[in-house]
Amino acid sequence: MRQLQRSGQKGVPVLKAVIDTSVMVSVAFPRGELARELREMIADGAFTLATSKEIMAELYRVLHYPRILEQFKPSKEDIDEFIGLGIEKAFFTEGRYSLHKIKEDPTDNIFLACAMEAKADFIVSRDPHLRNLKQFHGIKIIDVKEFVGMVRKK
Repeated sequence: MRQLQRSGQKGVPVLKAVIDTSVMVSVAFPRGELARELREMIADGAFTLATSKEIMAELYRVLHYPRILEQFKPSKEDIDEFIGLGIEKAFFTEGRYSLHKIKEDPTDNIFLACAMEAKADFIVSRDPHLRNLKQFHGIKIIDVKEFVGMVRKK
C-alpha cells in the first residue's frame, strides 16, 4: 500500500477521501467547474484518494454503460486515461473489510468498507443511501462542493 502523502506544510497530513462512482464519472468527464477542480486535485495529489479493486472495477463498468457512452461520448483512450490516473494516484486498500450496512443498495457498502480500511476522513458522494448516513464510524459523508472547499483550505 502507498504511504500517506504529506502536504507542502511539514507534518500536516493530506485529507484522505473515498469518492463514490457517480462523482468519479463526473470527474472523468468534467463539465462543471467543481468536477474539473476535483480532477485537478486528484492529479496534483492535493488529497489522498483512497480506493479499492472493487471500487475501480465498478467505476470501469459504469464508464462503459451505454447511457454514459451516449451522454459523454468518450473514446476508449479517454476512459483508459482516467482509470490510469486513478490507479496511479490512489491509495489502494487490501479489501479486508466487508460490510452490510446499506441494505437498500448493497453495492454502496464497498465505499464504507474502503473508507474504514483506509482510515479516510471523508466519503464524497451524491448517493442518498450514503449521504443519509452523514457519517460512518467517524468518517464524514459529504458532497463535492464541501469537499473541494475543504481541500482548498488545506
